[in-house]
Amino acid sequence: MTALPKRFGYIDAQRGLAAILVIWLHATDAFKQLPTPPVGDLLYAFSAALDTGRVGVILFFAISGFVIPSSLRAIGNQTKADALRVFLIRRVFRLYPAYWLSVVGAALLGLLFMTPFSLQTVLLNLTMIQSVFGAPDVLGLYWTLRLELIFYIACACLFTLGALQQPRGLVVGMFAGPIIFIVLPRCVHLLNPNWLHPTSAGPFLNYLTEYALFISVMFWGALFRCWHDRDQAEGTPPFSRAILVVLILFPLGVCALPVLNWIFYAYLPSALASKLSVFMPPVSVGLGLFILLSTKLQINSRFTTWLGEISYSMYLFHPIVFYTLFALLRDNRLPGSPTPTSGCICCCLYSARSPSRPSFITQLKSP
Repeated sequence: MTALPKRFGYIDAQRGLAAILVIWLHATDAFKQLPTPPVGDLLYAFSAALDTGRVGVILFFAISGFVIPSSLRAIGNQTKADALRVFLIRRVFRLYPAYWLSVVGAALLGLLFMTPFSLQTVLLNLTMIQSVFGAPDVLGLYWTLRLELIFYIACACLFTLGALQQPRGLVVGMFAGPIIFIVLPRCVHLLNPNWLHPTSAGPFLNYLTEYALFISVMFWGALFRCWHDRDQAEGTPPFSRAILVVLILFPLGVCALPVLNWIFYAYLPSALASKLSVFMPPVSVGLGLFILLSTKLQINSRFTTWLGEISYSMYLFHPIVFYTLFALLRDNRLPGSPTPTSGCICCCLYSARSPSRPSFITQLKSP
């Protein structure tokens, strides 16, 4: 069987692009609120219209699906328990050290320039599952990390059942997300309308619906990786016709939904049509970008690989950087910058160089 590469340069390039798209939206959105906004109206208008932040998040989720399940497998004489233990240790040390630094940075930012957070809120944020305890996120982007944790747990469950490396298991994961996050909560709500507060029930259920789509995107990314590996390796059976249909129809359906919503807008409930018109176009663009940049337009260079290596820290630390710049500009402690977005990105690149590369973890060997 042909050996497959352990790292894909074009996937690193997509990580870097995803981080920059998120920074672009967040930075322009923040600096637009200044009494005298810096030059950059066109950048802001474009990023807001396309919702580059959501495009970047979809790219991140598809990449997670492409990478994470393939890293969870027994090698050599490893047992499933050993492989699962190594996987969890690597994931913890990949996510948490830089995350803890960002929590501390956000706490200091609130203390010095914004509204201070309580000590309890900061400590609960260190768990990454602070919403379980009713604590707010000190940085709004932390919800994506909780979704990553959910995906890791789902992958661990499928691996334990021996289904993670099987196309059918990944398809089950794609459909399990909507069942768990859409169908079950609504069934419970119908049987017991009082389990959620009336004012929060609608937003909460809509929030779970978005979670379901994102989980499906991750497992579709894993299915795409499975197809990719079988296509590159010798002696492996191709996908069955049913699995291939799912692989193709899922992105086609996601990309077609905004068009169908536009065609039938007048015939749909206004709230649903409005939500779809805002939510689905950037999801379609993000998924389409992933397919394009993973097949016909692969980008491989030393610079884009480096961007991908530091993308996690760029993602975590950029709010701290641009909110600090925002506060200094707001309080007239800095002269106005004509390009705040690019300045924010450069600061993030510098501050993100170290935390995202825990070399001692990448050297972790299986027992």
